[in-house]
Amino acid sequence: MRVLLRVLIGLAVVTVALVAGVESSSAQNRPWCLREGFSGPGWCGFDSFKQCMATAQGQGGSCIENVALLWERQQKQQKGKAKGQQRQQY
Repeated sequence: MRVLLRVLIGLAVVTVALVAGVESSSAQNRPWCLREGFSGPGWCGFDSFKQCMATAQGQGGSCIENVALLWERQQKQQKGKAKGQQRQQY
């Protein structure tokens, strides 16, 4: 009985650890990123600059715009301009 209880407790601990370690992919697609040092954008989990700065002040670091989202927005704008230019040629 003790062995079964220890196994169940062990499985519960492992399950909680695995679930806690999984991050939502959408958390990295927020507009603002907390940057610590100079090693890339850091954690992009903030919807506003103010929210990011509040965390940065507590942990240290700085906030930058999510470069991946900026790049996607620029690509969409360029595609939209290219389509508009093609339509004007006809």
